[in-house]
Amino acid sequence: MLDQVASAPALHENMTNAADVIAAGVALDAGNTRECARKLFQQASELAPSWDEPLIRLAQSYRADGHVAEAKELYIQASIRNRWRIEPLLAYGILALQSNDPHDAVGYLSRATDLNPTNHQAWHGLALALGALGLQGAALRAMANAGNLAPDILHYAITYNELRDTVDHDLILQIREPKWTTAIELCLEANAALRRGGAEEAIALLETAIDVEPDASDILALLGNAYLANQMPEMAELHLRKALLRAPENIDIANDLAVALGRQYRFGDASDILNKLDIPANASSTILLNRATIRASAGDLAGSARDIKAATPKANDRSRLRAECSLIPYQSNATAELLLDSTRKLAATLPEDCEPLMKPSVVDPDRPLRIGLLSHSLRQHPVGWLTFAGLENLDRDAYELYCFGHFAAGDPFAQRLARRAHKWQDRITKYEAEIASNIADCNIDILIDLSGFGDNGLIGSLAYRPAPVQIKWVGSQASTTGMKRVDWFITDRWETPEGFDQYYTEQLLRLPDGYVCYSPPPTSPPVSNLPALANGHVTFGCFNNLTKLTDETLSLWGRILEQVDNAHLLLRCPQFSEDGIPERFISRAHALGVDTSRVELRGRAPHPEFIEGYKDVDIALDPFPYSGGLTTCESMFMGVPVITLAGDFFAARHSVSHLSNVGLTDCVTESPEQYIDRAVAMSSDLEALAARRARLREQMLTSPLCDAKRFGRNLGAALRYAWQDYCRNGCRA
Repeated sequence: MLDQVASAPALHENMTNAADVIAAGVALDAGNTRECARKLFQQASELAPSWDEPLIRLAQSYRADGHVAEAKELYIQASIRNRWRIEPLLAYGILALQSNDPHDAVGYLSRATDLNPTNHQAWHGLALALGALGLQGAALRAMANAGNLAPDILHYAITYNELRDTVDHDLILQIREPKWTTAIELCLEANAALRRGGAEEAIALLETAIDVEPDASDILALLGNAYLANQMPEMAELHLRKALLRAPENIDIANDLAVALGRQYRFGDASDILNKLDIPANASSTILLNRATIRASAGDLAGSARDIKAATPKANDRSRLRAECSLIPYQSNATAELLLDSTRKLAATLPEDCEPLMKPSVVDPDRPLRIGLLSHSLRQHPVGWLTFAGLENLDRDAYELYCFGHFAAGDPFAQRLARRAHKWQDRITKYEAEIASNIADCNIDILIDLSGFGDNGLIGSLAYRPAPVQIKWVGSQASTTGMKRVDWFITDRWETPEGFDQYYTEQLLRLPDGYVCYSPPPTSPPVSNLPALANGHVTFGCFNNLTKLTDETLSLWGRILEQVDNAHLLLRCPQFSEDGIPERFISRAHALGVDTSRVELRGRAPHPEFIEGYKDVDIALDPFPYSGGLTTCESMFMGVPVITLAGDFFAARHSVSHLSNVGLTDCVTESPEQYIDRAVAMSSDLEALAARRARLREQMLTSPLCDAKRFGRNLGAALRYAWQDYCRNGCRA
């Protein structure tokens, strides 16, 4: 095609007609009718063979579709036609940079700056290319030129400061530093505060910057991200929406807004925003990976898989693998072996061979220990419901608790833990090495990660070995971490029976009862009578996250409804409150053979009302492979037994652990057929089901699952065992 353009016969120079043809092509290209548009651009090139504009337009069209090689060749042809025009040089240089060819980029961008020394975009691109080559001094000079030409562009200022931190002071003295605008100076102070973990300080500075520049979309977007860093997604949404109104084509702002909505469990709204984006083929992989997570949370696992695949060729390995490892446990083909392989690949992207940051410690097997808890979810959250009771009951003389993560001051669980903790460090930077350094400075003996690789997860900081003993516990604890420097994995005999050790890179620290301790809500509705006695039919139910409801799960539930006359199915999750999601779900369930006339969907509600919904459920059905955790505990607390299908990886056995710990081993099944048979059999004996319902709460409260003092002793003994192993053998890695 390009040869044809280059050798097209020169019919005649007719700039007016060529311009008209280009205008028609631009209209088609804007409407995504690109093939037709390209034919017009080629026609214009033939009409005006010495004019560069048709080739530039043709290159832009190919670039928008991700055809980088074709676009680059066309930009070269355009620069030959008009060697005085900067646009094709700049565009080629940026494409070369995005294609990980900074050497090529430097050549074209240098020509662009020579041609027009007042073009700040060319200087900015050149700075990025030089930086990619490790030429930090030259990059800083180029970035200074960009900043002096455009002192009101925020990302120029941030890039300049980042480069400035990498060079010698003597070089800085030789550079004419940019005089940033007042608003940008405030933003730089805010960005530095965010780096230190001072989100509240950053918010105050950015609010002042907005007073100075109220319509600056980039400042509004940074303020939104500061609120996200401060775990305030509602405020983040407010400012990101303002930013998007002022820059509606900015896909990065749209992506950040989707993140804010996702943090509020408004996955449908987030998905709608991302689905409307015309994401260019050369866009950041972060956007595709975020959309993959959002789509999965909205129940679109197939769309999620497509986005991960699309991101694969250009994604930073770690970003892609992190998204994959987060989503694999929800997929029907998930296995312990697959998760082990995936997490090992992810861990290989971490700096686990770096020099350990931990400080020298007194190797005394019996001395009091400092226990670090690492998570932004130390609050009313599954992490809190399942760990706090045990943590509160650790021997105070033997264990000091140090918390690292966001402190939700108004949260009752956070307040409880703060009373028990010796120290709470809530200024958490976004840089893992700095997080690790801060932990090491506190001389932590045992560091427990409670966040994993999920959203807001901080486990990557363990790669720097800030503590002698490092442990994975609740919080995105779906499988092994794959990390050499995570020494232990807290579990129990039901989560990881004998023989399961092969699927874990950590040593398994099996507690004698369950691996968690459930804290019932302080005020809760009473257990109701069995609803089937009044309704005349059995109601099965599931209050788990929509992401867990795989096609195979729905098909199995459909078969249960077929075998139990007039049985109903009540499903509840926050996503069912959002426009479009219930309708799409019902359509999917119907296609899988579920009699949807007997299905009721309910959405979000305050927690007391949410669990009160179990008054309408006779038997809970656990999804698979990712089983219920906190949901299973809440179901039993409300008198509702849960039928589960045991899998072979950690998240596929949460319910196995909780049910077994309470004594409901008859609810654990090993095959789909056994799962169906157990549901049918249980629903056929309402008298026995009613009796079980009446006694289940008391049975649960007196079981090890809710015995906080017993669990505290078990946890303390396990931590002491791990410490004594370190005293004998040193660090694993």
